[in-house]
Amino acid sequence: MMRIPQIRTSVIFLLWCIAAECATGYAAVGASGNVRAGNRLYRDGKLDAALEKYHAASAALPDSDIVNFDIGAAWYKKEEYQKAAESFTKALTSEHKKIEADALYNLGNCKYKLGKLKENTDLATCVGLLRESLDYYKRAVAIDQKNADARFNHEVIERELKVLLDKMKKEPQQDQDKQEKKSQEQKEETKQGSGSADKQAGEKGKDNTGKKEEQAGQQQKKEEARQEQKNGPDAQAGKKEAGEKNK
Repeated sequence: MMRIPQIRTSVIFLLWCIAAECATGYAAVGASGNVRAGNRLYRDGKLDAALEKYHAASAALPDSDIVNFDIGAAWYKKEEYQKAAESFTKALTSEHKKIEADALYNLGNCKYKLGKLKENTDLATCVGLLRESLDYYKRAVAIDQKNADARFNHEVIERELKVLLDKMKKEPQQDQDKQEKKSQEQKEETKQGSGSADKQAGEKGKDNTGKKEEQAGQQQKKEEARQEQKNGPDAQAGKKEAGEKNK
């Protein structure tokens, strides 16, 4: 089987500062400072602290493409791919084509990661998410022809997708085989259970017959004893006489 290369899933992170024309007013200036502080924390690997700064910036500038992009990058680093995808989607409204292309590339990575998490539990969902990732990589390359990573990932995932689709085709037959095997095992268990029940019934029947015979013998002895008591001493004397004659 041909080995499929690993895709390139390093997230693109923006070091851009919020443009001066956007940073008008005290709140916007504060947002710019929070983004710079968040970027420093991000580079130091302090992702939770970075997210606090980015969210503080987002409170002042909720529609900022740069803030949403950086929030997405921090979530991605924390392996929170669904939250990252939501933030990168917000960044797609950017008027800067470079930011849009990079957000599309990161979205492709998010969808791929989410898909791989479902590979062993929900193959259909996995395939759907990988198809979404292909679309994002394709859109990223359409905007930025120099995005070699997006082009490479698109090619690799196309090959991986073919393998998964072949696996999906085989699954119904495998499921049918498992069901037939389970059905056969249930039949064998039922058959064995029936044989065991018949055996137990036979043994129980024998026990009942023996008990009935024993009870009949005891009843007969009781009857003879009652008859002797009824006949009284004369019967006992007759028996004694008969015994002496025989001698």
